[in-house]
Amino acid sequence: MRYNIFLLIALTGFLLVGCVESRNPETLTIALNPSVDTIEVGSTYEDSGATATLEGQSHTVNVVKNTVDTQVVGTYEIVYETTYQNVTRRVVRVVDVIDTTPPVLTLKPGVDTVLVDTEWIDAGVEVSDNSGLDVEVEVQGDVVISMPGEYRITYVAIDAFGNRSEMVRSVFVVEEE
Repeated sequence: MRYNIFLLIALTGFLLVGCVESRNPETLTIALNPSVDTIEVGSTYEDSGATATLEGQSHTVNVVKNTVDTQVVGTYEIVYETTYQNVTRRVVRVVDVIDTTPPVLTLKPGVDTVLVDTEWIDAGVEVSDNSGLDVEVEVQGDVVISMPGEYRITYVAIDAFGNRSEMVRSVFVVEEE
């Protein structure tokens, strides 16, 4: 009886091994799934991955390299790989992180109505940029403190990627009543 069970198990294993489908490893393919591969710095990137097939059947795909850093402007790569027997296929997705957003200028509160022949102190602006890099601000315009009138001070900020913002402060020089 034990011999019959052993023989039945051995025969079943032999039959199952004989039923394993033989696939041609040369038919292994891999392709990128459609994706948006240019994104704004500081945004979230959703990787759509890649798809591999072997004789029409889905096959496992692994990410073997992913250098994408959405916080830093640059060009990055994601490398996908699939292997069957001795055949390995790779495909590379290139992701560009760009900055097209101008810096944000915010007026600092200040006293912008002053009497003739008194001092006006420019409170300036605060500047921030989605790139996280420092942005210098150029100040254009003058206030003639000895002459009543409205004066415009323009603050111009240009980030490292050429994005430009402007903000205007109106300063009023008035005569004492």
